[in-house]
Amino acid sequence: MKLWSRLLLLLFAAFIIGIFTWALFVPKDDISHRIYQTLKEQEKRADLVFKGVMFEEVVNGVKYWQLKADSAIVNKTTGLATLSDAKGTFFKRGKPVLSFKSPAALWDMKKKEIFLDKPLGYDVNLERKISALIIDLKKSNFSIFNLPRIYKKGFGYWFQANNLSWKLTDQKLLCTGGIVLNKGEVTGYAERLEGDVALEKIILQGSPRIIIAPNNISPATLEAESFEVVSEENIIYAKGQPVIFWEDAKISSNNIKYLQKDGALILNDNVKIDYKDIQAWGNSATYQTEAGNIVIEGDAQANQGTNALSGEKVNVSLKNKKISVLGKGKVVITEEELK
Repeated sequence: MKLWSRLLLLLFAAFIIGIFTWALFVPKDDISHRIYQTLKEQEKRADLVFKGVMFEEVVNGVKYWQLKADSAIVNKTTGLATLSDAKGTFFKRGKPVLSFKSPAALWDMKKKEIFLDKPLGYDVNLERKISALIIDLKKSNFSIFNLPRIYKKGFGYWFQANNLSWKLTDQKLLCTGGIVLNKGEVTGYAERLEGDVALEKIILQGSPRIIIAPNNISPATLEAESFEVVSEENIIYAKGQPVIFWEDAKISSNNIKYLQKDGALILNDNVKIDYKDIQAWGNSATYQTEAGNIVIEGDAQANQGTNALSGEKVNVSLKNKKISVLGKGKVVITEEELK
């Protein structure tokens, strides 16, 4: 019986190792693989070969993108065009907004989709500055997107991605894989990024998290099913079961958004705080990230050990590990606390 049990354990271990080996080494069907595979196939059955060519997508008089390449191969049957050493521009409402460079690109003329391998993209206004920005850029396995902290202040946006795609049906950019988004004191991580060509509205999905790192205080980590980064409003919306973690504290609410100009997290509906011996709750709250203070409003209540308080507003100081009433309220203190 013992021998049979050991055999089962060995078989199970071999199965688990096999699964991990497959996950690590099985070829991935990513954008780069697709582009270079198509390039290889196109060379054998090309209908047209171009040198120094330019393509563009114009629908009903509206230009969506323009693409120049040192060389291009077009296959009319498949409706595919492969381009080498490509440079281009995306347009929003007829105006150029995003410039990019890519060593290889694929244009699906039938589906009206573009696929870019390892593109460098940047705000068209950064054309003269982009060389200086990337001069010290280190090679990374991540796709890194950089946005100005406050909309249209400081440098514009730019990125260096492992892959990027765009399709006419929704006119959105899509990047997949390990993603890092930098926006001032905010750093976001995700497996999927989707946004308009001006990167004014970005959606982060795939185990996303946002880390807010103010000066002189521990960072706050925000987790949710997805995040919407709206640059024009300087707001980040957390969607789907959002939770904030700060050191040992857990702060939850049904709706959370980050006002970057104010450095404040706004929580609405069913706010709860659990931090060491502190439990607090209420209808809404404002979390000032630099001060480490959370002001709860609307049936606000808090307990710390055996002490309890309630009032119009309750302040929870994460930094000082204290609770207090702001305005009218009620405080219950145990005899032990008075000794």
